[in-house]
Amino acid sequence: MRTLQKQRGLTFISWLIILIVAGFLIMVGIKITPVYLDHFSVITALEAVEKEPFSARKSIRELRRMITKRLDVNSIRHVTNEHINIKRAGGITTINIAYEERRPIVYNISLVMVFDETVELTAN
Repeated sequence: MRTLQKQRGLTFISWLIILIVAGFLIMVGIKITPVYLDHFSVITALEAVEKEPFSARKSIRELRRMITKRLDVNSIRHVTNEHINIKRAGGITTINIAYEERRPIVYNISLVMVFDETVELTAN
């Protein structure tokens, strides 16, 4: 009974394990936060093109230029023209941006994030 009264709280090793896990999670959060902020800029650029008047009537080259300009303004360099697919079928123009981001975590362990956003433009 006496030993149970003396054993209160966490041991040093328990605190150390908790701090290591918390530190690892904070480090991962710091590494992936800029990637998601950039992705929100990509979504904003697609929505801006979607809301632009008569955007469905523009040529594929003009649409691609509109998107890349918006991405350049926001300093999004990892999304290139190869990631932007624009297709026309009937009166619908589909813009798709699909890319993947890799962030090294520790030694040879990397975190891979895959993004795929699509917007459909209809003729106004």
